[in-house]
This record gives sequence, C-alpha cells and structure tokens, in this order.
Amino acid sequence: MNTSRQHTDWQAVFAVIAAGVIVSMQVGKLPPLLGQLRAEFGLDLVLGGLVASSISLIGGLCGIMAGFAGDRIGGRRALMSGLLINAAGSLAGAFAHDTAFLLAARLVEGLGFVITVVCGPSLVAMAAQPAQRSLALGLWSSYMPLGVTLGMLGALAVNHGLLDWRGLWLVLALLPFAAALLLPRLTARVPVAPLRKFNAAVLRRPGPWLLAGCFACYTTQWFCIVTWIPTYLKDSGLENETLLALGVAAVALVNAVGTTVSAAVMHRGTPRWLIIAVVSLSMGALGTASFAPDIPVLAKIGFAMAASGFGGMLPAAVLAGVPVQTRDPSEIATVNGVVVQLLNIGSFVGPPALAALVAHFGGWADGRWLLMVAGSIGLLLALGLRAAERRMATA
Repeated sequence: MNTSRQHTDWQAVFAVIAAGVIVSMQVGKLPPLLGQLRAEFGLDLVLGGLVASSISLIGGLCGIMAGFAGDRIGGRRALMSGLLINAAGSLAGAFAHDTAFLLAARLVEGLGFVITVVCGPSLVAMAAQPAQRSLALGLWSSYMPLGVTLGMLGALAVNHGLLDWRGLWLVLALLPFAAALLLPRLTARVPVAPLRKFNAAVLRRPGPWLLAGCFACYTTQWFCIVTWIPTYLKDSGLENETLLALGVAAVALVNAVGTTVSAAVMHRGTPRWLIIAVVSLSMGALGTASFAPDIPVLAKIGFAMAASGFGGMLPAAVLAGVPVQTRDPSEIATVNGVVVQLLNIGSFVGPPALAALVAHFGGWADGRWLLMVAGSIGLLLALGLRAAERRMATA
C-alpha cells in the first residue's frame, strides 16, 4: 500500500495537534494550583511534586508499549482511545477525596496522555506529503507548551473564583471527550498505514534511544521550571496571584515560540545534533539562573522565560528526527514510543528530584544545579546522536 501523499491534509494535521494540546492541558492545570492542593490534601513539598509529575509515570512505563499498540491498531483508533481515557481520568479526579484517589486519577490521565502523544505523530506523518513531513512534525511539537499554557490559564480562573479546582477538572474532562467525537470526521482523508507486527530491530538501533535521552534531559529541565517556578516566586515574595499566573503562563507559552524558530533554523540546514547540544546547555544555564537568590522577581521570570524559549527548539528538533530513525512510516509510532517513554521519565523524575534536593540542602539555590547537570548530559547525548545519524545515512 502506498501511503505517500501529493498534498498535505492540513485540516487533519491541526486536528491532531489540537488533540495533543487538549491532553497537555491536564499537565498545565496543576502547577498553579499546587499550593491549594497541598493545603487541601496535606501534601509536603516532595509529595506535591510527585502528584504534579505523576501524569508522566505511565508515560515513563508504557510509552514503548503504546507505540506498539498504535502500530497494531492504527493511529486514528489509538488517538481516540487516548482522548477518552484522558477524559475519564480528569472526570475521576474531580471527585478525589484523598491523596491516593487523586494520584490514581492522575495516573489514568497519564495513560490517556501518553497514548495520544505517542500515536499523534504517526497520524501527522501520514497526513503530510514527504516534503512537508518535517514541518508538520515540527508544528506538532508545539502541543505541549500550548496545552500547558491553556491549562495554566484555566487555573487562573480558579484563582479568581470563577470556579473551583474540581470544576476545572470537569471542564477538562469534556474537552478530550468532544475531541474524540470529532476526530474521525476531521481525519477521514488520512490514509491508514499498513499494520505491522512488532519489529525488535527498531529498538536495537541507537538513534531512537539517543533522541529519547536528549528529550528526557530537556523535560527534566522544563518540568522542573514550570512545576516549581510558581512556588519559588511565592517564596520570593510575589503575592499577586494574577501576576504570578500570567508570568508562569508566559514561561510556558514562549516555549511554543522556540518550536517555530527551530523549524526555521533546521530549514536553513543547521544540524539537528547542534541545535540539541546548544539548547541543552543554554537551558541549563538560564534555568539555573532563574532560581538564583537575591535577584528581582521579574529577573527570575525573565530567566525562566529565556530558558523555556530556548528549550522550545529542542522538541521540534527531536521529533523531526524521528522519521530519520525509521525504515518506513509504520515504525513512527514505535520510535516515538521510545521518545515519549524517556521524556516522561524525565518529567516524572525532575520535579520530585529538585524538591528533594531543596529539602535536603535547605534552599532553592542549592537544588537548582540539577538543571545544569541535565543540560550537560544532554550535550553528551547530542554528540552521540551526531554519530548515530551519520551511520544511519550511510546504511
């Protein structure tokens, strides 16, 4: 079956991106409300970080499995399943009465999230003509910052008393449910990739693991920033809830600008590994600076925005590299499953690790160096990716 297209179905591409944005709102809704939830459920700093990042736990455990399932049942059906599961998790979370229930609901949200973001790129790739596939996948990479930003703005409505946090959870259960109903119609013209059995050779290639490792270092950094910068700014004396929410939303939103810049930079021929290497170190340095003591609050926000903006270049570079590591489009979900599994490990481990360092050493100034360590590891993995892609090109 020939799955190449003469024209890109942009309606389908943007429908899939919208699905990714919707499930990512579940990620962004919690950090601005973490203080409120910690007070209601009696959570300490470390347990609060665990709740915030627990949506990533399922992704860290099941990303590859979700990729296999997507290759077996098809991207469209897998994407619809992910949206419905995500909706069920948010609905259950609205009725949480203790920490265990809240965590369980968050894990269900995470399962729906990982299925959606693992299988989305394969549908995007099938909707795009080969010459525009990298562009379409680069646009897909904006799903996370856009979704996190919208989720944070939803939390702003809670802080202003327009609804309580349980009401926000209910609203964010309706959105993925509606998206699951609309998706078949909006993607009807996208051809179905041939269904394949699991090919273990995909996992024996170093390229997917190196790509995934680079992404994991990035998510360790980015989720540390977007999860804890609201708490840190409050600890630094920022009491204005509106300014706090808008500042944190701006930190998340500027990440989407980075994805656009990355697509333009790659189009000019800049090597993927070089983008990843520079971004990893820059984000480490700027993120570390955003948690520096004795600088003005606005400077902290500025450094966090700069770190997030530079960081946005990395997901686009990594996701555009996924097709390079595949033999045909039917392997995209599996390779993306590897990427999503490791990126979720980074986002799951990062916030609690930073919280543990802060709790152990007694201050944000000492824990912040985790961001620089993650950036340095990302640099080393980018150098390995350079060699792997050269071998792939000559194979």
